[in-house]
Amino acid sequence: MRRNESWLTPLPNSSYSRGSHFRKSSSSIAGFSKIIPVILILLVALASVVQILRSVPLPQARATLTNASVPGAKPVLPWPSQGGGELEIQNVGAMSSIKPNTELPLGSVAKIITALVVVKDHPLSLGGTGPTITVAPSDVTLYQTMLSQQDSVIPVASGEKLNEYQLLEALLIPSANNIAYMLANWDAGSVAAFVAKMNALAKSLGVHSMAFTGPSGLNPHTMGSAHDLVISAQALLKNPVLSEIVAKPQVSLPIVGVTYNIDYNVGHNGFVGIETGSMANGGNLVFAAAGPSGSKDLIVGAVLGQPGAQPLIAALSEGSKLVDAARKIPATVRVLSAGQTVALISAPGISPVPVRAAQSVSLLAWPGLGVTYSTKFSKLGHTVGKGTKVGTMRVSIGNQAQTVSLVATRAIYSPSLTWRLTRI
Repeated sequence: MRRNESWLTPLPNSSYSRGSHFRKSSSSIAGFSKIIPVILILLVALASVVQILRSVPLPQARATLTNASVPGAKPVLPWPSQGGGELEIQNVGAMSSIKPNTELPLGSVAKIITALVVVKDHPLSLGGTGPTITVAPSDVTLYQTMLSQQDSVIPVASGEKLNEYQLLEALLIPSANNIAYMLANWDAGSVAAFVAKMNALAKSLGVHSMAFTGPSGLNPHTMGSAHDLVISAQALLKNPVLSEIVAKPQVSLPIVGVTYNIDYNVGHNGFVGIETGSMANGGNLVFAAAGPSGSKDLIVGAVLGQPGAQPLIAALSEGSKLVDAARKIPATVRVLSAGQTVALISAPGISPVPVRAAQSVSLLAWPGLGVTYSTKFSKLGHTVGKGTKVGTMRVSIGNQAQTVSLVATRAIYSPSLTWRLTRI
C-alpha cells in the first residue's frame, strides 16, 4: 500500500501553497527586524531621559579632624607627700592632682558650702548688706561655750545688730564657728534643717562624696575630698559677693573691731581666697590666686591633710608652692592652623574636595589637656565656588573656645551630562 501523502498536496481550490507560506514568513521577519532598531532607540532614549531626570545627590561634607590632646608630658607640681590635693585653672581645666578623691575631715573649709546656702536662700548684690539679725542670748551662750573649748569664734553681745553681709564676713574671714551656727538657725530655723540644705546643695553642684554634719565643719564626720572642694570653690567664686569677701585680708566688725583673715596668703602673691581649716588630722586650704601672666583666669585648688606641729601653716605653705609652680606651666598653644584640612566634601562625579580652616586657633593650654573640634556644615547646593564658606568649626579647651570658618579648596559643579547618563 502506498503512503498517504495527501497531507503534502493542497486541496482543490485552496489558496495555500508551500511557496507562498515561506514568502510571507520571510516578509514578516524582515519587517520585525526593521522595527527592532527603532524599539532599541526608543528604549535608549527613554533610559536617557530617566537618567537625566533622576535626582542627583547633593554634595555632603564630613569632618576628618577628631578630638585630641595637647602633646607632651603632663605637668608635674610639687605636691606634698601626705594628704590629698587638686589644682586647676578656671575655664581651662585640671592641671594636676594627688589623691584628689581621698575623703578627709574638712574643718572650716566646709564653711564654703555654709556661705553658699545662705546666699542662695538670701541673695545679696554687690554693695548690699541684706537683712539685719539680732544676737539672741542663746547665741551669746554658744559663743561662751565654744570659747571655753578654744574654738575659732568672735565675740557677740545680746541685742547686737549684725547684717547678713557682716555675718558672712565673720564666717569666712576669721572663720567664726559660732557665726556658722547663728546663720544656720537664722536661715533654716534649726541646725539640722540647715545641714540638710548643705548636703542637698553639695549634690546639686555635682559633689556626691561630701557629707556634712554641721555648719562649721568642726565635727570630724564632716568629710570631703580635694576634688569636692575645688568644685565648691568654683561655685563660690561665681558669686560676686562671696568672691569679694574671701579676697579681704581683714574686716572690721562690731565689738571685735578689726579682725584678720586666717588665710594669711590672701593679699599676697596674687592670692584672693578662699578658706582654711584645721583638724586633728592636719591643715586644709582651699585657695584661689591670680593665674599665669596675661590670663584673667584664676588658679583654684585645694590641699588637705597637712601634718606637723602647725598644720595650718603647713597647708598655707604648700598652697604657695603649688601656685608658684602652676603659674609657669600654661602657654598659648596653637591647636588649629590656617589652611589645615579638617573635612572633605563628597560630590557626584568628582574626587573628594578638601575643606580647610580659614583661621588659626591658639588657646591657653598645657600637655595632656583635651582639645575638642565641633563642626557645623552649611547645606550645600550642586554648585560650590572655590573658597566658599561651607561651615564652621568650634575649637575648645575647657571653657575656652574659638569658632573659625571652613572653606572649600576647589570648585564643585553640577554633574556633567556624561555622568548623569552613565551612572548606575
